[in-house]
Amino acid sequence: MSLDHIDHIVVLMLENRSFDHMLGYLSLPPALGGKGRTDVDGLTGNETNLDENGVPFPVKRMATPKMNGDPCHEWDCVEEQLNNNNGGFLTNYGRTVVNNPEFILHYFIGADVPVYDHLARDFTICDRWFCSLPGPTQPNRAYALAGTSDSRKHNFSTQELLQLKGFNAPTIFEKLPANVSWQCYSHDISGMRFFKKFRTAQIPQINKIDKFITDAAAGALPNVSWIDPDFGLAVYKGPPNDDHPPHDMRHCQNLVSKVYNAVLASPNWSKTLLIVTYDEHGGFYDHVSPRQFTPADGDPEFAKYGVRVPAFIISPWAARQASFGSDAHGLQPNEVLFDHTSILRTILRRFADPAGGPISGMTPRVDAANDLSVLLTEAQPRTDCTPAPSIPGVPIDFMDHFRMTEQQSELKESLDVLVLQATANGVPPDKL
Repeated sequence: MSLDHIDHIVVLMLENRSFDHMLGYLSLPPALGGKGRTDVDGLTGNETNLDENGVPFPVKRMATPKMNGDPCHEWDCVEEQLNNNNGGFLTNYGRTVVNNPEFILHYFIGADVPVYDHLARDFTICDRWFCSLPGPTQPNRAYALAGTSDSRKHNFSTQELLQLKGFNAPTIFEKLPANVSWQCYSHDISGMRFFKKFRTAQIPQINKIDKFITDAAAGALPNVSWIDPDFGLAVYKGPPNDDHPPHDMRHCQNLVSKVYNAVLASPNWSKTLLIVTYDEHGGFYDHVSPRQFTPADGDPEFAKYGVRVPAFIISPWAARQASFGSDAHGLQPNEVLFDHTSILRTILRRFADPAGGPISGMTPRVDAANDLSVLLTEAQPRTDCTPAPSIPGVPIDFMDHFRMTEQQSELKESLDVLVLQATANGVPPDKL
C-alpha cells in the first residue's frame, strides 16, 4: 500500500459510460452472460425502471455496439435520473429518443468488451468510483484536472468559448515541482484547452498519442501522462474512440488495448500505474446511488458526487482480479471511496511530497480525497500480466468517416471552437 515504487502515472479518461453499463455484467450469473463475481457490486438482472406509463423495463444485454442516441447528462437530467432510487433513467431518456428508450438500461457483457474483460480479470477495478459531480463533460474534466469546476454545472456553450471563457483554476500540472515531468497526449485536441491559461498557448508538453506510444517503447514516459481520446474531429486521422454515444464502442476497446499494451511492453512498466476511467456516466443507468455519500467541497452546492463510472487500476503492483469499494478488503468503507480528484491526490502524494511530509494542498475536494495507494497491494511487482486482445476489423461509421457536421454533438461543437482558436494563434495540429 505504497506509491514508493511508482515513477510513472498514466491517466486515460474516456467519455460517457456508467459502471453498470460497461462492467455490471461481472456480477451477473453465467446464464445472463456474467462472471458470477460476488466481490463486485454490479447487476443482478432484476433491476428495472418504469416508463411514463408505469410499465417496468428490465436491464438486459445491449444488442448493438452503438447507442441509438446521446443520452442527456446535464445537471437537471442527472437529478431526475437519480430520483426514486435511481429510477428515472428510462423516463429521462424517453424525452431524448422516441424509439427504444429502454436501451438506456442495457449493458455489455465480456464478449462485447473483451479488453475490459481481460483487464478486470488481470487487475483491480473500483466499484465505488464516482464521477466528481452530477453533470456533463467539461465540469467533470475540470475536476479531474483541477479539483474544481469553478462552481460551474454546465458545459461552456460555443458562444461562451468564442468569447474566450473557460476554467480559471490552476491544473495539477501547475502544482507539480519543476523537476516532475508531465505530458498531455491528445488525438485531436487536449482537454487542457478548456482552461483559459492553455486555450491558445503553444505548450511544449502537449503532444499526440503517437508520441506516447514512442515514449513508452523507449522507456521515456514522463512522471505524469494524461491521455485524451479521439473525440471525432477532423484534425486526427483515426475514428472516434472516446466511447461518447453514438460512437461505436469497439473503437474505444481498441484504444484501451493499445495504451495498455504499450505500457505493458515498456521498460517503464515495473514502476507504472495506469488509470483508465470515464469523465461521467453519459446518462446510462447505474443502480448505486451516489447520494449516500457527501464529499468535501469548497462550494456546498457541489458537495455531491455524480454517477458511478468504470475505473481500472492497472499496474504490476495491483492485485489480479480484485475489486475495491463495496468490498473494503479490511479497510473502512470511506477509505475505498473514490472520484476523479483521487487521481490528483495520488499525483500530489507521489510527486509533490515524496518524502512523506504533508501533501500539498490544492482544493478542498482534492485535499479530502482518498489517494490510490491502498489499491497497490502487491509486495513485489507481478510478472504474470499479459497483453490485452483487440477487436479486429471494426468498421468506421459513414458519418464518422466524413465527420458530418449535422451529426455533431455539443462536445464536438465546443472542441471545434477550441481547435479554431488555437490554430488561429499559430498552434500547429500536432500540438493541439
